[in-house]
Amino acid sequence: MTVEAVNNYNNKTCLVPMLKGAAAGAAIGWALKYAYPLNEDEKTTKEYLHVQNEIKKSRETFSPWTRSYIDEIKAKKIKSAAEDVFVKTYDGLEQGDKIGNKRLLDAFRKMMKEDPDGVPELKRLFHDARYQAEKIAKKAISSYNLATKHFRPTEFFVTTGAVTGAAVALLHDVLKTDVKN
Repeated sequence: MTVEAVNNYNNKTCLVPMLKGAAAGAAIGWALKYAYPLNEDEKTTKEYLHVQNEIKKSRETFSPWTRSYIDEIKAKKIKSAAEDVFVKTYDGLEQGDKIGNKRLLDAFRKMMKEDPDGVPELKRLFHDARYQAEKIAKKAISSYNLATKHFRPTEFFVTTGAVTGAAVALLHDVLKTDVKN
């Protein structure tokens, strides 16, 4: 039994496997552009930090996210006392206004006077509003991270992937051995 590693390839070209490897590597490189996490340089740009801070700030202020949650409660035909107090707590607030501790305390005091058994429900409503705002803020941050990845130089990732894929394909083709009996 003889092994011929080089003699069998004297009449063959390695161009086709290299092209296939380069194409596969380019596709992987393009996918890696979006799969690779943001690095510290990308996270410390002025624009990135500004957008991140604005999104985080909107979790703690009266925002469209809070407005949509309140509108859901307002749409109910029959509201509980806690829901009514909750909706009235946000009356008069504009987008970007913080709901102060005074408003919260007044809401809980009013609830204690009207219906002490409704205090846990009021607490749940405030908690749910905050949770909804945080959930949407996380989605917004994730979307912004994806947009930031979109601005990465595609050529670098595709070229690096293509060169690596071609090199791996060439090595695989050259080192491949045929066994003859």
